[in-house]
This record gives sequence, structure tokens and C-alpha cells, in this order.
Amino acid sequence: MASSLTAPVNHFAEKTVSKSLYIVDDEREFLSSLALSLREFGYKPITFDHPKQLLDTVKPDEVGCVISDLRMPELGGVELIRRLSSRGSMLSVILLTAFADVETAVSAMKLGAVSVVEKPFHLQRLANEIEVAMQRSEDDQHRASKIAEAEYLLSQLSNEEAAVLDLATKGYPNREISRQLTISPRTVDRRRQSALRKLKADSVADFAVLRTRLDSK
Repeated sequence: MASSLTAPVNHFAEKTVSKSLYIVDDEREFLSSLALSLREFGYKPITFDHPKQLLDTVKPDEVGCVISDLRMPELGGVELIRRLSSRGSMLSVILLTAFADVETAVSAMKLGAVSVVEKPFHLQRLANEIEVAMQRSEDDQHRASKIAEAEYLLSQLSNEEAAVLDLATKGYPNREISRQLTISPRTVDRRRQSALRKLKADSVADFAVLRTRLDSK
């Protein structure tokens, strides 16, 4: 008779990352031309002639790259970066500009733009920047996933179990942990083992790694 038991679902298992490429520019002729050129490089860009259309479309956990004109009516590239960031977006942004404005470029980079590319540009250079942006976005998503995993696993611990592991990561032996928490050494060991099972961890060092992930937020 087949077993009715099923393996637990790992909600944080590594997944194949699908990467999006968006282009935003209020000049429709340029927008169409750039999209066509990038398709020849193997990309499948989605185009918008207004940033608000992009903001209405993208999802917070989406991985990929946005190529946006720096100067557009109502909502420019720098403000677009701010709005994406405020929504927790993982998308990386490349800004295009026909005007060499060092101050604006520096401001955009500080906000998180991957690069500011001056028009006209070589398509190969833009393609290279897209690859950098895609990788950064994927790295950010991976980091966020690891932090979410750490938060979830640590939330499974009782306060008593967490207290034991906190002291254990500081190098205290069971006897000293027992003294500080006023519990028996056997209780210390029981709580330690229970905590490690919940964390799916082999050692206290794994607990320290999870703590470090949260501290890096």
C-alpha cells in the first residue's frame, strides 16, 4: 500500500528566475526603435510611453531591468527610481539621457541606478549594462529570499529556545547556559536540540548564520 505521507513543502527552495526587461520613454519612435534593436540581442522588452504604466504593471518581487529616459513630462527617471524603491521593487534601473547632467547622474546613482547612459550610445554597451542590471536584480532577490527564510525559521523558535541558542553562539557551554537561565543542563540540551530541528540546522553555527542574515537587512 502506498504511503499517504508527503514531503513537507519548502517554500524557500531555489527557483528558476524569470527576468523582465522594460523600456520607458515618452518618445514613441525611439521607444519602438530601441525595443526592436534589443530583440535582435535576444531580449523580449515590454515598452511603455509613460512611467505610470510601468508602475501599474510591475510586481514588487519581480526580477529584471528597467531602461528609462531620464527626462520625461510629469514623472522623470529619478522619481521613477524613488517610487520603485518605495514599493520594495527588485528591478534595477538604467537611465538614458540626451543631456549630460553630472549632478542628476550622481543623484540617480546614489538612489540605486545601475548606470546613466548618454544618448547616442552603442547598443553593445547598453546590452552590457542590461546584463549587469539583471544580475544585480537577481542578487537582490536572492538576498531578500534568504532574509525571508531566516525570518520564518527564527519565528518558529520559542523565546526559551532562542535564549539557549543566543548564549550557545557566544561560546558558553551547557553548564554555564544552565546557570544563567536557571534551568537544568538536561533542559538546556533539550531546548537546543528542539531549536536545531525547527531550524533544520546541524549546529549552533547555522543559527548564527540566520541571525547574521537578519542583521544585514
